[in-house]
Amino acid sequence: MSNEIKDKNGIFTSDGSKMFYHQQAMNNLRNGKGTPVVTHIMSSDLCQHSCAFCSVATREGNVLKMSDIKIYLDQLVPLGLKAVILSGGGNPLLYRCPETKVGISELVTYVKSLGLEIGMITNGMPMKRDDNGRLVWKTLTAEAMDMLTWVRISMSGLDHKEDEVYVPEIGSETTLGFSYVYHDIYHDPLDKNHGKVSTLADLITPIEDVKIEYGEDRLPKLTEQLKYYVDTYNPTYLRLLPNCLEVERIAGRCDELQNVANIINPNIAFVQYKPPAAPHACFLGYPHPVLNSDNWVFPCDSTVLNVDAHHKFANPWRVCHGSEVGKLYENPVHSLVDSQKLCPGCVFTKTNTLLEAVVNGMETPVPTETPIHPNFV
Repeated sequence: MSNEIKDKNGIFTSDGSKMFYHQQAMNNLRNGKGTPVVTHIMSSDLCQHSCAFCSVATREGNVLKMSDIKIYLDQLVPLGLKAVILSGGGNPLLYRCPETKVGISELVTYVKSLGLEIGMITNGMPMKRDDNGRLVWKTLTAEAMDMLTWVRISMSGLDHKEDEVYVPEIGSETTLGFSYVYHDIYHDPLDKNHGKVSTLADLITPIEDVKIEYGEDRLPKLTEQLKYYVDTYNPTYLRLLPNCLEVERIAGRCDELQNVANIINPNIAFVQYKPPAAPHACFLGYPHPVLNSDNWVFPCDSTVLNVDAHHKFANPWRVCHGSEVGKLYENPVHSLVDSQKLCPGCVFTKTNTLLEAVVNGMETPVPTETPIHPNFV
């Protein structure tokens, strides 16, 4: 895939711009009926990293059973589901079914067998050479990796002791992307999750007793490292974004990151600006439901960004149990949560505003071209 893509925000992030490609789903929405297009599956909340900025730092060790995933997808596929994003409050490469003991390769293979496209968001893991000499992550076979439409690798390894990003030999039919979150690191010995946080509001220890690594002090080295990985692996894109939890610093840090993108390669690196704001209503969970590792469905994956969620997928944002997701689509569409009250941290306000307009009768223009990865709305 060419790196000369102008609208990387619209193509490689969920900003709502692909919704109009799904005219039937939009027509259904106008008529009060929801249609699933893509779903996130957070297969577990296990992770080998302890990112200071992690929005799901409060982990409970949840892992979905393969049987639960099958029950969930068996309801959505007949309704029109086209794609699955394997992600998590953790690293999907660490997935292992607690019941059957099968791993991420088997999960990918199963999802693909349903005729669904697959995207994966991961921070990677140590690699090995398989029997054919191909460099792969230890838990994901080359065959399964080649089933992915795209993979986005979080470059969080640069903030950990390995100080590197594990990049396997991605097949030519799979789009490779990188992502890095620019943030401060406060080493807080009293934090029970990671021992570090990324905002002053999360500090427990008095600040005078906290070791602080400021983002701006790390930026020169990070710029060199990010440029090395872009030059070496030639990804289709590198997404740069500031820590969403430091709301007051988002605009300024986006300016800093744009300078970084210009140094690295502005044809590949782009800055995602997504300041949070509570939408009037919440409809995103109809075309894009999220199955969390506790087997509950959520309206999006940004509910964790709300302060009252306490860095986890919390009960007030639950839509339904995964085993009953089909019932969601049997009933007339409605705002899935009280977004004005619950969702000041929403980063999908633009998309929800668009979907609300469709619910209220707005006609949707028919795109003249098929976008890249159209099913990942």
